[in-house]
Amino acid sequence: MTPIKVNGINNLAKFFILIIFLFLIMGCKTIKQEIISHNYIIGEKNKGDLFYNNSIDVSIDFLGNTIYDDLSKVKKSELKNELRDIKEVSVDNLILHSKKTDNEIDMYYFFEKVENPIDTLSHERLIKNDIINGVAICEKQKGEKKIICLTKSLKDRGNVLKINNENMQRVYLDSTNLKKITSFNIFNYYTNNCINFLQGRDKLQKAPFTNPKRSIWKKTFIMTLNSFMSNNKEYNELISNHENEKDHFDKTIKLALSLKEVKKNDSVFTSISELAKNNQVIMLNEGHFYPKHRLFAMQLLDILKQNGFTYLSIEAFTPNREGDTTIIPNSKNGLYTKEPYFGHFVRKAKKMGFNILGHENYDNSIDREIGQAKNIMKILENDPKAKIFVYAGHGHIEKEGKKRLMASYFREFSKINPITINQEALISKTKENLVLIPKSVFEKDTLMKSSADYFVINNLETNLTRVYPDKAFKTVFVQNNDFKNFSKEELLLEIYNGNEYEQTKNTDLLVPIYASLVEPKGNKIEFSFPVGKYHVVIKSVNNQRFQFDNFEVK
Repeated sequence: MTPIKVNGINNLAKFFILIIFLFLIMGCKTIKQEIISHNYIIGEKNKGDLFYNNSIDVSIDFLGNTIYDDLSKVKKSELKNELRDIKEVSVDNLILHSKKTDNEIDMYYFFEKVENPIDTLSHERLIKNDIINGVAICEKQKGEKKIICLTKSLKDRGNVLKINNENMQRVYLDSTNLKKITSFNIFNYYTNNCINFLQGRDKLQKAPFTNPKRSIWKKTFIMTLNSFMSNNKEYNELISNHENEKDHFDKTIKLALSLKEVKKNDSVFTSISELAKNNQVIMLNEGHFYPKHRLFAMQLLDILKQNGFTYLSIEAFTPNREGDTTIIPNSKNGLYTKEPYFGHFVRKAKKMGFNILGHENYDNSIDREIGQAKNIMKILENDPKAKIFVYAGHGHIEKEGKKRLMASYFREFSKINPITINQEALISKTKENLVLIPKSVFEKDTLMKSSADYFVINNLETNLTRVYPDKAFKTVFVQNNDFKNFSKEELLLEIYNGNEYEQTKNTDLLVPIYASLVEPKGNKIEFSFPVGKYHVVIKSVNNQRFQFDNFEVK
């Protein structure tokens, strides 16, 4: 059979050329793609940062004031241009690029696998010392692993070799930093230093833990990160499993729903309004991975304000320092305020004129519960007639029990018996969105351990129509051809208030008004949003970011 020729090249030859081309493309897969996804960078307070890559088992210590490039979104051509005059290294082998923010030092780290090493000892050697251009290169090898460190310093060219040697001393071709990685510091890093909840979730899921002690709270932190992102199948599954493990009060609840003293939907607010008239302090708790709990708290603000409440005291909340004009809420106000619905809760309280304070205890010399109670007491010391809405997590609102908690100490210190409302204890899929049940209903239920005065069944659906009930919503989209690269991948859509963004120009400081997992449709991402002006950010799991400024929904 004679092959058919087209433009001088037959189809069989074209087929082989295509195979060779595909082979070359696959063979040129860079270290950046294969290894960088295994990078872990975590901050240790007052100690700088730690780096560990579990795929190559390499550790690096960094001093403070260090920032890092996200190599997944840096173009290879840009890197080659940066290093165009340096022939001793290959951009394909780059695994980390860091910069010192205070003295203009760039540090590049390259990894090479050594074939047939002569021994397993550690070796170091100088490759280049270019004082004129401020470039020094050293390498460290141990067995098959080799790290090459390139340091550039235009400001201090004469000391560039010394700086490079100091950098190399903090490179370990082993798991030195692995033992320092915990669930908490991974969670903390990706919610404070590199704010990307999607990336943080991925890092926690893949964390190279070998010691169970370091993975304590891993499940809780993954659930918390998921709760920051709407339209989230993983969150729904985790919450379902979590709720299945809790005590259920189905029999008691079923009987309670027909009782006169049990209130439903709008009558819940009427009942709490009556309580607010005659009580000085109302405490409400939350589960830290339930945005719907913040939505209920936000809805309570209207009736509390109408009944003279002017203070809102929040657990784990840090108010802006005096003279700080940064908007509230912001990411420095606390961990949970970064969740969009917590942000809406705080925004509304601020707009309504509440004095927003934090009662968290940061004094390690006293018990946390005592410290929290004393911090709330400070409000009464300054304003004895103050009416205070206390928003706390989990069991801090308990006035009785084997272990004394914040509400118990507050009652003792203040001589005020606060009304306590528990919206965490009861899980029941009632047809009502809200149900308020007094504690008397549970007097004979041995499963109930909480001493709260009232219990809320919260089946509210978290959606923006509850936050913006008077606004018109429109279906809109953002567009970028690179979205096609994420056709089967979840991206994080974050939308920021346009006025807040104009004041700060810093999305890492702001709290988004909406955060949702989305999948692109071709080169578009669609969403429904209220009429207004916004700043839109799309983030990938590798922290590739797409920004859309002055985005308007008309």
